[in-house]
Amino acid sequence: MNKKVLSNLITTIFFLIFLCIGSLIFNDYLVTPDEPLHRINGFISLKYIFELFIPDSLLLSELGNIPDLNNDWRKTYGVLFDLPLSSIEILFNLNIQDAFLLRHFLTFLIFFISTIFFFYLLKIHLKTNNFLSLLGVLILISTPRIFSNSFYNGKDILFLSLIIIATFYSLNLLKNFNKKNLFLACLFCAFASNIRIMGIYLPVLTYIFYVFLPDDQKFKNNINFFLYFFLGYFLILYITWPFLWLNPLENFFLILKESASYPIHWDFEILYLGNYLNPENLPWHYFFVWFLSTTPIIFVFIIFFGILIFLKKYFNFFLKITFDKNLKLWKTSDQMTSLFIFLCFFIPIFFVITLNSTLYNGWRHLYFVYPFLIYLAIYGLNVLSDIFNNNFKNFFITLVVIQIISNIYFIFKTHPVQNVYFNFISKPYIENNLPVDYWGLGNKKTIDFLLSQQINFSVANSSFTPLNNLKYSLKPEFSYSKNITFLGTQEKNKNTSDFIFTNYYYNRNPKNMEKFKIPENYKSYYKLIIDGIIVNEVFAK
Repeated sequence: MNKKVLSNLITTIFFLIFLCIGSLIFNDYLVTPDEPLHRINGFISLKYIFELFIPDSLLLSELGNIPDLNNDWRKTYGVLFDLPLSSIEILFNLNIQDAFLLRHFLTFLIFFISTIFFFYLLKIHLKTNNFLSLLGVLILISTPRIFSNSFYNGKDILFLSLIIIATFYSLNLLKNFNKKNLFLACLFCAFASNIRIMGIYLPVLTYIFYVFLPDDQKFKNNINFFLYFFLGYFLILYITWPFLWLNPLENFFLILKESASYPIHWDFEILYLGNYLNPENLPWHYFFVWFLSTTPIIFVFIIFFGILIFLKKYFNFFLKITFDKNLKLWKTSDQMTSLFIFLCFFIPIFFVITLNSTLYNGWRHLYFVYPFLIYLAIYGLNVLSDIFNNNFKNFFITLVVIQIISNIYFIFKTHPVQNVYFNFISKPYIENNLPVDYWGLGNKKTIDFLLSQQINFSVANSSFTPLNNLKYSLKPEFSYSKNITFLGTQEKNKNTSDFIFTNYYYNRNPKNMEKFKIPENYKSYYKLIIDGIIVNEVFAK
């Protein structure tokens, strides 16, 4: 067996193992607070479609309690994922647990497919070997927060996945114009934009790069390419987004406006560096602090190294550029690709900071820039042997492999609460400075412990994260709806409850001190501690 065949076999086995692992564990994750909102979002658009085309359908009576699209705060939410899932739920008469189970599986499956595209993005466009391409994929999937979110975050991870695929085909289009690449680039750019309208920056960037291509690499002039590309993009976006159907221009600009600074539809503030801040007015360093705190240190190091290597090489070229009618922003196809990838992560971060965009928990809204950062990290590793010797390159790769092994161990031992990962430098400073388990994934572990102590009990909640999502739990040993009485956050219920639960999410906001206050006659009964960090705690009389 030659090396190429062996390498391809190892690659195939790797992806099959990853698919098997995901398929076995996707039902271990709780339903997160955002998922019921997105489930309803799908039904809102489904109701809207039936009102438009089949107003006398019996289905409308079943959807009577669903809000009207134009009057709902979610109207500017994309529905590429939510609408098909709600249709499947209706068509196959799925119960709500199975509906969320399907959501988790498909979220993982789309992410899995995107990792294959990421592999080929590195192999074809960065021109790395199978080993470095797989290393890039391993960096992505072994990052604990990305791994965890890939099972339940049908917004941010789905956007990350589609951006990877859209980038792959956009680069294909720039390097080889044909109908297939044009259609696929339009398709996946539109799909990504349907999840988050921020995805529109990718087709715009693609067109700008096309303008600067040498004339002998263009199939048509700039105007013709613009018409072909954006007509296809907007047509697919329009078809897949019912909110655009009756009033496309006005509603499209409304979506753009809200995406720049999304309006807050409920009253809460975000814990950040010990203070509670309005999500609409966060400091410029918010993303950087979260990224540096929750990304494995070795990965951070090689990402910065790759960025520096790219900037050094491109800056040396930039100094030689002559700004005339023959302006060229790159010398080779490889240089064009690296510049494209660099801008793919730089532009979103730049606009999020300059527009002071609304951000919620952590840096999840910018997860989609992570594959581009990994790309540049692999770029740095790929050129190390050109700058230093192979021993230096092998040393860096060894450090990365050690970090990956460490991440896999963390993922295994903390399953399914990998979302609470902080690197070893930030970990001592997390308490009272950053929220830990805002998704509430650790809730089931703690409630299951209480069930092991007594079968029936009542529990009040001193947290912004709802406990009653446990009723959607996929594999309960007990029936959460029958054995537990969830009393919510009402202060009047706390003194009558058997237990009071908190994961310290927003409960120390001065505005909510009374609402989330633990009565003095309740003492600590149980703490869920993961990797030295308190994830949640239960109090009892």
